[in-house]
Amino acid sequence: MSSQKRYVVGVSGASGSPYAASAIRALINLGHVVHVVFTPIAKQVWNHELDESISSFVDSFSDTEKTRLIIENNSNLGAAISSGSFRHDGMLVVPCSVKCLAGIANGYAGSLIERAADVSLKERFPLILALRETPLNLIHIENMAKVTKAGAIVLPASPGFYHKNTTAQGLIDFVAGKALDLLGETGHDLFTRWKTEDITGESDA
Repeated sequence: MSSQKRYVVGVSGASGSPYAASAIRALINLGHVVHVVFTPIAKQVWNHELDESISSFVDSFSDTEKTRLIIENNSNLGAAISSGSFRHDGMLVVPCSVKCLAGIANGYAGSLIERAADVSLKERFPLILALRETPLNLIHIENMAKVTKAGAIVLPASPGFYHKNTTAQGLIDFVAGKALDLLGETGHDLFTRWKTEDITGESDA
């Protein structure tokens, strides 16, 4: 287990709740503290896609793990994570809807997710946006360019297939694993990493 860190995870209302569940669980399993913020629509989508409530998801963790899983209120702009004096090791928005992307790209900060993301940018904390939308229009693309120029990383929820786990959970974990990689958390086992020998039959060592 790596040394304990503190992360913020925003869950917006796009389709993709399984990505959030996988990423949150992995961060908790790695021993970290995770502040999670759900938008109201995200809660509805979560219930629909995972057939479980947020409270049931929280209850699936042990009592010790629950002390490291902090559910924040998206309407509470006075929460600790809305301040630059709150220090953390990175923020992940997964899934990131194009509405949430627009709010972050334009500095709207009208919700706790948007404010925490804005703080992450100004304090130079890692900010990963796992965009879940297709196809994309020019507004979406321009907003992705804006947040990239501001210091965020846009991670399209596009699973790879080279790891050979093409079950639904395997593809979900691939995207969640890529998100954790970008936070610097490479000690997970969410997917098998690429090796040249996978194609050539020879080792890349």
